[in-house]
Amino acid sequence: MKLSTVLLSSAALLVAGAAYAADLPAKKAAPAAAPTGCAALGAGYIAIPGGDTCLKISGYVRANDTFASNVVRPTASSTSLGGAYGLKFEAAQNSDVGVIKSTIFIENNTTTYANVSFAGLTAGRFDVPFNIGGGYNHTGDNMQNQAGGLMYSAPLGGTTVSLAAMSSEDNNAAGVASRPDLVAFTDTKAGAFGLNLGVASHEVAVANGTAQGVAALAKVSYDAGVASLMGYAAYANGASKYLYDGSLRPVGLNDSDATASNLSTGSFYAGEVDVPVGKNDSIGLYGENLKITQNAASYSLTQYSVSLKHTVAKGLWVRPEIYQDNENGTISNGAYLRIERDF
Repeated sequence: MKLSTVLLSSAALLVAGAAYAADLPAKKAAPAAAPTGCAALGAGYIAIPGGDTCLKISGYVRANDTFASNVVRPTASSTSLGGAYGLKFEAAQNSDVGVIKSTIFIENNTTTYANVSFAGLTAGRFDVPFNIGGGYNHTGDNMQNQAGGLMYSAPLGGTTVSLAAMSSEDNNAAGVASRPDLVAFTDTKAGAFGLNLGVASHEVAVANGTAQGVAALAKVSYDAGVASLMGYAAYANGASKYLYDGSLRPVGLNDSDATASNLSTGSFYAGEVDVPVGKNDSIGLYGENLKITQNAASYSLTQYSVSLKHTVAKGLWVRPEIYQDNENGTISNGAYLRIERDF
């Protein structure tokens, strides 16, 4: 056989082999490991592939619609239609000091809180321990919610004891506080019975230096099966931030005056009853009373509401509410509707 014939035959075989190989399916890469659960950390956590961190994502999306009487027209509208959302990220991992957890909670493009916790210590911005009032949608939303600081919690039998140093939100006419608020708080669970007790020390800037503001609270709850009940009481002297949210404070009322250094006094009382009706519904009754005095100035707010919560599906519920407000003697009636999807 001539050499040229051999070379041509070999070239033809190489071309045919290459064409056949091109027709073969490419070898697929190994699939990425699917996320797995982190049972030791509780429901909802998944392991992030390639590391030892577990992540939990939760939150809510809601519609808030309100109608109120006795508004001043035409400068105010009797209706308010809107929505809100919250998105929480919780990352946790085991370590030599136990579980290290980082939490970020974003609501309506604002960071509500962000903190890291381990071995009972929480540092950053977190829920204020005093924020234990009840309430539904329109009512009960006036408590101080979050603050930055350091908090240590430890279980003692059926009671959890928390000690915290929190950023001081001032409400005075003379200046600002020079130290953080100091808070002690207990949370006791005994079957269907619950008890919360707390005290807070709040420094108040006054005309001649500083004064000592204090607050105390108590909450009792009981789940009787056919109904759950809650009673709440708080008292403050020069520490009104523990009675209601700072963004709702009446203009002109301070923890102290600018001259005589007299501290304000205030109280907050609330009661709540929830009665299950069938499988997916519950009826709620709620009432609260807030009163603050500062020298000759005073502020009072009484709210009552009745609501019906209907669970449409898992994580989806609707709660219409009718309410009455009495703010410094001015009565307003209204209706509130919340449609919320929790995930």
